[in-house]
Amino acid sequence: MSIESIGNPPPAADELRAEIEKQLPDIIASFNQVLQEQFSFEGIRVGGFSVVPAENATDAIACDEESCSIT
Repeated sequence: MSIESIGNPPPAADELRAEIEKQLPDIIASFNQVLQEQFSFEGIRVGGFSVVPAENATDAIACDEESCSIT
C-alpha cells in the first residue's frame, strides 16, 4: 500500500512516509484490533486513513471516498 503526500510537505515527510509504509500492515491490524476490543465493532475492517501533521489537525479536515484535505 502506498502513501500519497498532498500539498507541500517538508523534506522530512519522505522519511516519515517510508517508515509508515513499512509499518502500515501492522498499524492497520492494530487499528482493527482496537475497533473490535475497545469499541465492540465486529465484521468491519479498516480500509485506509489519513495522517495529518499535528499542527494542521483541526476541525477543518474534510474527507471523501477518494482523499482528505485540510481547509
